[in-house]
Formats: sequence, C-alpha cells, structure tokens
Amino acid sequence: MPQIGEHARTSPRFVKGQTVNRRFLLDNDGCNVFRSLTEDWERDIRETVEECPPNVTTYLICAGAGTLYFPTQVGVADPKAYPLLKAHAAGGDPFGELIRALRAAGKETFITLRMNDVHNPDAEDQWNTPKVRREHPDCVVDYEAIRRGNPDWMAYCLDYSRAEVQQYGHGIIGELADRYQFDGLQLDWMRFPRHLSGTPAEVWEKREVLTEFTAGVQTTVSKLGARLAARIPTSVAGCRRLGLDIAEWTRRGLVDFLVASPFLTTDFSPPVQDMRRAMGGNPVPLYAAFDFNHATQEHCPESLRAACTSLYECGADGIYVFNFPCWTEYLAARPYHWLTGLDDPETARRKPLLFSVSHRTHRIADVDLPAELPVTAAAGETRLVTLPIPKAALPVKRALLLVHAGGDVAASVNGIACGELPHRRSELFLEYVDRASWERNHAAGLEPRLFRIDPATVKPGENRIEIENRAAQDNAITRVNVGLW
Repeated sequence: MPQIGEHARTSPRFVKGQTVNRRFLLDNDGCNVFRSLTEDWERDIRETVEECPPNVTTYLICAGAGTLYFPTQVGVADPKAYPLLKAHAAGGDPFGELIRALRAAGKETFITLRMNDVHNPDAEDQWNTPKVRREHPDCVVDYEAIRRGNPDWMAYCLDYSRAEVQQYGHGIIGELADRYQFDGLQLDWMRFPRHLSGTPAEVWEKREVLTEFTAGVQTTVSKLGARLAARIPTSVAGCRRLGLDIAEWTRRGLVDFLVASPFLTTDFSPPVQDMRRAMGGNPVPLYAAFDFNHATQEHCPESLRAACTSLYECGADGIYVFNFPCWTEYLAARPYHWLTGLDDPETARRKPLLFSVSHRTHRIADVDLPAELPVTAAAGETRLVTLPIPKAALPVKRALLLVHAGGDVAASVNGIACGELPHRRSELFLEYVDRASWERNHAAGLEPRLFRIDPATVKPGENRIEIENRAAQDNAITRVNVGLW
C-alpha cells in the first residue's frame, strides 16, 4: 500500500509505515491566520506551524473563501485581510510561505479550495464576492430568487453548469498549481453545499458536469505529482442531492481520497459502509470529519473522543478535523492539546466520553443526515430519541443522562427507568460557552434534568431513550447528552 507523502514517489518527510489509510487531517480555514497577521508575519507563520500537533499527518490550508488569500490574478484577494494585502504589496506571500513551512516540518500539505463560499453574499462592499460573480451576476444557482429579493445565502452559490464558472474554477486551480508546490489539492464541495441549479432530479441529471470538472482538476494536479481529494456529504443521498457521483469518480480514479463531512456540525455515526458500497468497492480511502460543533454545543475533550471513537467504529480510515483552528475566535490560544490521542482508535476511546443526540442546528436539508432534536412533547406524552453507542465505548462503569427541556420530565434508557439526581446542571462536562451559548443553556423556562443510567443497560449500537413529559403543558426537548465512564 502506498505511503503518505509518496507522491514524489518517495519522501522522508513522513513517518515510515504510515499507510495512506491512516491519516489524521486538520483543515485550517485560513481566515484565522491571514486576517490576523502582524507586522512580523514571518513569525506568525512559524508559530502557526510550530503549534500544529505532531499527530497531525495532513494539513489542509484554505486558499480563501469567495475572495482569496494569495496574490491572485484570476480572482480577487480578500479586501478585509489588511495585513495580508500589505504583505502582498511589499512582495511577500504569507500563504505560500505557510505551505513551504508545513512541508518542511514534515506535514503532508494540501491546499483546500471552497467550491462555493457564500458568507455575506449581498454585502455592499462585496468583500466575499468572487470575481466571476462580479462579472456575471446571473451565474448562480437561483438568480430568480435574488431578483425577487427573497434569497437565502445558498441562492448565491455559483452554478458549475455555467461555462464561465468552470473556467474561473480551473483558472484559480491552475494559478495555484503554477505558483506553489504542494502534496495535494482538495475540492471542498461542503462549503457551501449547492453547485448546480434545478430540482434534485435535474441536479442529478447534470452530475457529469461536476465529474468532468473533477477530471480536469485531476489532470492539472497529477502533472505536479500531487493528490486530489474531495470533501462531500456524509451519505449517498446527500452526494446525489449535490450531483457528486462518487461511484464514477472512484471508478475512474479521479480522486485519491474522499472526506465524508456534515455541513457545520458532527455526525457521530454516519453511514460510512453505505458510502463504500456506493463507491463500488474501489480502493479509495474514506475519511470522516467533524466540525467545531455538535448538537448546538461546542466540542469539549470528552465529546471529541466520543466522536472519533464512533467514526472509527463506523469504518472511517481516519479522522478529519474541520474548523478547529477557529477556536481563536473565542480564545487567545487554540486548545490543540485536546487532539492528543484522537489519531488512534485505542487512545481515542479513553473515558470519559460525551455523546449527543443529533440536532437540526446548522444542518442543510436533503444534504446532511436528518436529526432527531428538537422535539415537543404534549402533556403526558413520551417521546423517543435514539443514540448510537460504539462497542469500543463499552463496558461502562458509570453513565449519566442530561436532558434540556422546558419542564419536568422522566427518562428511561432501553426500557429501564433512570433515577433523577437532585442537582440540575446545564452541562455534564466543562464546556466552553460564549454569551450566546450561555443564554441558550440558561434560557428562561429551561429546566435541565440529570439522570443516573444503570450502566448495564447501555448497549452497543442503537440505544432507545424515552423522555416523558410530566409537565401540564407542551414541553420542548432541545438537548440530550449521555456521559460514559
């Protein structure tokens, strides 16, 4: 089996014996670096590389959103990255220096390109408007909604069935290939996930557009001896909704690996094996990703370990960490030490572990997997939610259940009643909470309830959690956590 970093095809920069199927990948959106540069940007780049955990095998640095972080002629540089623009004006290239420094440090280094980023697409200063949309305002997936004046952000996504959009995308990628040496390129189809206009059936009929675009990119990067990856939804149905024909991609050898990823949350148990079957048994590594959040919560060490334990057991070849460097939006230092041990199933399963029942927050309908929360129970009604627990998390010595609800509830797990504990707390473990999280976790009328679960009732696979509304009125259930020791 080929080794990581073997594209050259041999390289001493990566650990011998590390197979291509066991990557631990870190995705950096670039914004937290290139919008925060100081006058001494060379030092900023060195520190970014030095703080990267040693267990990260593969580092993906984003080339930009709608606007870009490198000295582009095809596109437009991010006008809000003022220190970056100053460095460009002086002849510097922090983006290129970061790529060089990461490779020198022994990291397999990918450039990741967001195929559609529509943060603030209607901003008057057009800070995130790609050049192709400035020149062709109608080259989007739902121009009529924009003309009517009632679009959501996704309406502004570029339509890859348009020739000018394809040419623009290939132009940016060609520019990156001409400027830099890198180990791979990733096409990020999940940021944001809409790339073809029309109904779901029409999108799937157009799937060859994205397949041929991918084939063109593969031709470009293969000339460099580099790899090509793609970030995709966590289900076959989600891929189909976007027109991503992973069976054809892998059959034709267009991609070196795929990353199954939700939009802006965490799926603890995605159907990895279903996706493998859809790939027709083609031997392409499939990694599983998690985001900064899970079920309205920011991750903590216990939930990170639970997520990785679950993803490994689902059959993922490795773990992909998305958005983690963005902790600098909240904290002065990124808590990279939380990632220790997550690269190995044996160390990732170290208890305690925190699991959450899936929540609709941030999920894209028909692209992401469906969620179970929030639900409303009428007076006296019992609502059922499910929680998959990986076999690797067992046996259990102690288990707690936390329910966020708007009134009195009782709970059972797998048919066994749980004893309620007298103290009410909004978190099981120490979580970071900003003001918005604090207000959500301590909202008026919220009555969090804590229960002791009989450890013997926790089983591998689906666990049935029944929540009975004992209040005299409707009761909204917004959060369900299980902690295991």
